[in-house]
Amino acid sequence: MKTVGRASPAQHPVPHLEARPESARVVLIANLGSRRTEEMYEHAQRLLAEQAVPIAESYAVRTGSDLRKLVAQAVRSHAGIVIVGGGDGTLTSVVGEFAHRETILGVLPFGTGNSFARSLGLKPTIAAAVDTIAGGRVARVDLGLVNGTHFANFTAIGLSSKISQHTPAALKKAFGPLAYVLAGIGPTLRSQAFEAVLEWPGGSEKLTSHQLIVASGRYYGLVPIVPDASIVDGKLDVFTATGFNRWEIARMFVALFFGMHTRLTEAEYFSGPEVTVTIAPPQELDVDGEVRGMTPARFSVDPKALRVLVPEGFTGY
Repeated sequence: MKTVGRASPAQHPVPHLEARPESARVVLIANLGSRRTEEMYEHAQRLLAEQAVPIAESYAVRTGSDLRKLVAQAVRSHAGIVIVGGGDGTLTSVVGEFAHRETILGVLPFGTGNSFARSLGLKPTIAAAVDTIAGGRVARVDLGLVNGTHFANFTAIGLSSKISQHTPAALKKAFGPLAYVLAGIGPTLRSQAFEAVLEWPGGSEKLTSHQLIVASGRYYGLVPIVPDASIVDGKLDVFTATGFNRWEIARMFVALFFGMHTRLTEAEYFSGPEVTVTIAPPQELDVDGEVRGMTPARFSVDPKALRVLVPEGFTGY
């Protein structure tokens, strides 16, 4: 199961794409945390109206709990399409409500990295997202599970988790994804290695690292987590790097941002349907940008669990 270094591209299954239901009841729910997201929400509403998307109900909230409550109500009431506006953390907090339900998720990317939107083949702009909502197709994509809870795209453990938590909102607004690089200098210099045991069906490995990423989707930030990662292949992709000195740690972090991380000599990555991670000392689980528990953690895939609107020609990788 384990592949060290660069993996050979795999043949992924071509997802079946369904036509978007024309008569579906459409509900719009947006998480507004700043003036920037308010402006994006207003822009999305204008574009949806211009494309004659019939919004039956529209809600703008400022707390995650209110958003989750409204999404759950909309799904239970058999809404045909529920459009959710927010970043990766917002989307991962609600995808479990859609799992194995007929309600279709539409994504409005209001975040900084918008990794989940990228994994769905969406250009991370409001105009592109509205085009997909108005005229896209419906695909069934995989969701991840960590300790029994669904997540949308990835879970990070270690350095990138600490950087994500300590990147100011103002910096993200000013510089977008580059803010994580700028805010990463201090955490990189202070990073402490951890001992991890990874176990999967038929094998295990013990390693020392500063960074571990487990992804069910394709993108981590702006780049694929591994070259042949897919959101429709029923597999997790696991990436780590075993460098220990400050230069190796900094190089790994910068390489992750620019998509060159799998070329590092200390990089290790593999794919499979499940993996259990035990770490000493225990580490926080940064699930799509939000801390949601601690290790140990059992990861698995819920294949084709989510019905979601994607662009025409979506392949999953």
